[in-house]
Amino acid sequence: MKNGVSFRHWSLRWKSILILLSLILIPALTISLLVYYQSNSILEKQVIERNEQNLRHIESSLLGVMEEVEELSSYIIYSQEFRQYFTLPVEGAGSHPEEMQRLRDHIRGFFTFHLNNKPYFHSAQIEGVNGSQLHLGERISGDETKWEEAARGELGRVVWTDPYVLTRSGWETGEYTIVSLFRIINNLYDITEPIGNVRIRLDERELFSHITSGYLHPNDDMILMQEEGLVLSHRNADLVGNRFTNQDVVQNVQDGATLFQYEEDGDVYYAVVRYVTGTDLSLISTVKEEFILNEFQGMRQTMHMIMLVAGGIGLVAIVGFMLTIIKPITELTKETKRLEEGDFAARVKVRSRDEIGQLGSRFNNAVSQIQRLIETKYKLEIQNKESELNALQSQMNPHFLYNTLDMIRWTARLENAFETGKSIEHLSKLFRISLSQGKLCIPLKDELAYVQSYLDLQKRRLGNQLTFSVLMEAGIEQSLTLKLILQPLVENSLRHGFTELKQTNTITIRAYREGAYVVIDVLDNGVGFHMDVDTFNHVVQDPDRRERGFALRNTHQRLIKTFGFTCGLMAMETDEGAHIRIRMPFIESEAEKKRFVHEEGVNYEHTDANCR
Repeated sequence: MKNGVSFRHWSLRWKSILILLSLILIPALTISLLVYYQSNSILEKQVIERNEQNLRHIESSLLGVMEEVEELSSYIIYSQEFRQYFTLPVEGAGSHPEEMQRLRDHIRGFFTFHLNNKPYFHSAQIEGVNGSQLHLGERISGDETKWEEAARGELGRVVWTDPYVLTRSGWETGEYTIVSLFRIINNLYDITEPIGNVRIRLDERELFSHITSGYLHPNDDMILMQEEGLVLSHRNADLVGNRFTNQDVVQNVQDGATLFQYEEDGDVYYAVVRYVTGTDLSLISTVKEEFILNEFQGMRQTMHMIMLVAGGIGLVAIVGFMLTIIKPITELTKETKRLEEGDFAARVKVRSRDEIGQLGSRFNNAVSQIQRLIETKYKLEIQNKESELNALQSQMNPHFLYNTLDMIRWTARLENAFETGKSIEHLSKLFRISLSQGKLCIPLKDELAYVQSYLDLQKRRLGNQLTFSVLMEAGIEQSLTLKLILQPLVENSLRHGFTELKQTNTITIRAYREGAYVVIDVLDNGVGFHMDVDTFNHVVQDPDRRERGFALRNTHQRLIKTFGFTCGLMAMETDEGAHIRIRMPFIESEAEKKRFVHEEGVNYEHTDANCR
């Protein structure tokens, strides 16, 4: 505990040195331990993964060769020329020497193409029940009776042989290790009737070279082995055709192991096994442990060099960290202490534009700002007091206005001036609704009451020259609407629609529900619009136009900013006068309004109304 407490009180410089040294030494020691105690397993894994990948490619190549040879035998079954060659009489009555020669030439060309293009194709031989026989490729001799009998027993199925030795015929001598395909060719229309046989021989040495080309590392060995341990192909030709000598390898393969170690002549080997799909064959890749360790020697030296370089970089990092971070912070701490003691001349030297430099610049700015704030402290206090008094006064003015109007209205009634009192009552109602305790949204019934009071006052001015009606469908009284959206429309009718006084100038206001929306129509029988309806709507709905229709444009913009672009103001076609329609959602609470605005995709934080 004592050491922990003392460490907390160390200076930032010494803490940084200790932490950075720890961060360098601990990783360096960890890397060293990993290099010396786990290096073998790391490289073993790499070698195993490499061998597994190589075995996948070798397996694919081997299966490709087998599939290709089997397809050739299948082609012979379905080829009409081969069937004719197997069945046409060779001599005597019914023989066709010329036709047999044509078939023989065609078949010889077919096999010659494959023999020339595939080096692992050694030779081929076909025989027919008519006694015809054709051998293609190098002449060889040897006993193949065992495989002929096995092919007859399979009744037309493919038979792959174990490696066996054939000798070269003629003047030259030599032996070949051969792996062959034997197959009985049955009648296409009666599969129980044999009409011939085919044998395709592959050179084991060329086959090994073909399937391992580019995939066998010089230090690795590859064994193609049957399940019983018979070696079908190997780099060492003496092992081919014999049972593999190491019984540990055979036993592990028979047990289904895919990775194991074994010893031979005092050396340790790692073996990776891949079982060839659809066969009883297995591919075994082996590598001596000595080669793995030799390969790792270079990596070990590289790791030593990396640790030395990392140590040097760490020391440079410590010095750089001390100069670029610790030193500016300590200077900032020193200047902050001067500021605490009341010295406003404290300043930090800014050497860079990084975060540390920005911190110093902002410290200097903060000191200057504090000094300015102290100098203007009393002025700010006086201004705050004046603001508080103005706020109290603004709260008192509406109440004073209401009380004064009520006093004038009752005085008029006492003096029997009932019409004057009625006008004052309408004016008072206008003020109350327009103020509405600072609210920007009010119930629809209050908005209609406001415009009705406004029309009552205008009727007292115009007398019988003005008639009006205000209608509202039942059930929508509490629907929220923006305050003062109808008065600009009515005023527009009075100022511009009734330019020539008629016997009766009529204004009709009707509010009704239409689905999820409330619609308010304002109609008059005045002179109508001075332009077509589409042009009028474009002028009113364009926020950048300023030459005319300001009040209507302002009303439209308030509606769309509050409720979205599905709402707003629009001029409608009518036979007489003007018809303006307002469309807004049917909502009865602030929560409903926020939900509607969210569903319509309006950014509610930027709307100009808050219905509280």
